[in-house]
Amino acid sequence: MPKDEFDFDDPMELSGVALTTQEDTTDAMCECFIEEFLRMGYSHKQILALFRNPHYLGMNMVWQNRGEEFVRHFIAATFAKWGRPIT
Repeated sequence: MPKDEFDFDDPMELSGVALTTQEDTTDAMCECFIEEFLRMGYSHKQILALFRNPHYLGMNMVWQNRGEEFVRHFIAATFAKWGRPIT
């Protein structure tokens, strides 16, 4: 199969799944996004820029629904938890 075609029978093919829940998972989702990019070496400014970017749907949804101060607080708390100072 050509590389640019999706193969539904390929168990290694990346696919996204949406799960509905009654529980608000915004806090955990926000922390997970921040940790992921922090561990890849992104700075707090770069991570905040990703939250503002509409192409990062999950991150941008948090930023739109909860606001920039919420995101900034989580970035600071997550960096502190990992022992990384925000300069």
